[in-house]
Amino acid sequence: MVTLKDIALRLGVDTSTVSKVLHGAPIRVSEARREEIIRVAKELNYRPNKAAQGLRQKKSGAIALVLPSITNYLYPEIIGGVEDAAEAADAVLFLLKFSTIHPEDQIISVVSEGRVDGLLFADDMPSPGFHHKLLEMEIPFVCLNRLDRELCRSIALNDEEGFDFQAAYLTSLGHQLIAFVAMTPSNEISEMCESSFRRGIERHGLPRPTHLSCDFSGSEIHELMAQLLTLPERPTAIATASFIVASRIVHELRSIGIRVPEDVSVIGYHDSPTISHSSEAVTTVKMPSRAQGRIGVERLMDVINGIPFKGELVAFPPEFVDRGTCRRLD
Repeated sequence: MVTLKDIALRLGVDTSTVSKVLHGAPIRVSEARREEIIRVAKELNYRPNKAAQGLRQKKSGAIALVLPSITNYLYPEIIGGVEDAAEAADAVLFLLKFSTIHPEDQIISVVSEGRVDGLLFADDMPSPGFHHKLLEMEIPFVCLNRLDRELCRSIALNDEEGFDFQAAYLTSLGHQLIAFVAMTPSNEISEMCESSFRRGIERHGLPRPTHLSCDFSGSEIHELMAQLLTLPERPTAIATASFIVASRIVHELRSIGIRVPEDVSVIGYHDSPTISHSSEAVTTVKMPSRAQGRIGVERLMDVINGIPFKGELVAFPPEFVDRGTCRRLD
């Protein structure tokens, strides 16, 4: 499908110039340039995008929060903030779990058919370059957490601050032999989390934390315990990038007679109201995910109304939630 960007590249002009000429919007451009744009559009068999036309002509008053799954423990907090902001904006909120079969067509259809005015992605997009297609189709969207650096239309948590906070807490308790459980599979985000924690530890003149690994859901917990139990020297504290993994570590340690926090302190990252009062409740660094969801809706409404948005970090600081799985060394 030929896009406005294709025409702009052929002529060496801005996409906005092509869009305004072809859609009859006010613009200062020579008559020769106007005719050239129209001619190239005809040569390339350009057809105006129905989704973009519908967005310009009318609004549904609804937005969609797009999720790759419904099981991630982070989503309740995000959804709570999204609900608060949608209600304040008098907008109808839909939750859309994208399918594994033709997810791009599914997501685009809810906008092109006029059911929602814009999309808020809670996590991953269905494909790495999907945001380019949304831009070309002039579909309003904002991402929480993940997006290519080149675009930056996202609301991100300040994880560098969060993991520095986590490291500072353990060092303040006197721990020096510390292990960090990184998330697998390794990617740019997981590497940033571990490096932020490591820098926080090293700033206090302590040795680099021992590297352990586990998947985000904790399904590899037995492999993780094998890594831990074969270390030459057991760490006095374990930090993780996942609240679920931290909870499962507490359970596994206690099941084999290792006391938490008497023998080993354990601290997680993020939080979940669904398991915060269970037997595996764990001390954690709670990030402002609810505020992130609220700000995401506010910025999406800006984009829908034509207000530019370049992305931002959530300014609210992390919180410490003490559930008794960390102790000060004597």
